[in-house]
Amino acid sequence: MAKKRRNPDGYEPSAFDELSGIFELPPGALGKSANIVLSSNREAVVDGCKGILEYSDSVIRINMGNMVVRFIGRGLDIRSLTADQAVVAGFIVSVDFGS
Repeated sequence: MAKKRRNPDGYEPSAFDELSGIFELPPGALGKSANIVLSSNREAVVDGCKGILEYSDSVIRINMGNMVVRFIGRGLDIRSLTADQAVVAGFIVSVDFGS
């Protein structure tokens, strides 16, 4: 039985992570993991959204389950919100990841 690889930070890759590595796919391409796609600094599509924690025209914080993503900018708006996806639009200045 093969021993699972463990990263120095203690993260143990899942079977989806292992398959992604074998087929040279980007992380999160398989399975239900968080994924953020930025279109320039004007729009971000956030897959894996679990809820909105903070919402103003300068800060939007989104719960991603095991982390929180914070968008900082001007004229920020949630253009679309579904059960697992949010679209943030506006002038995005920074994106922070935290727990």
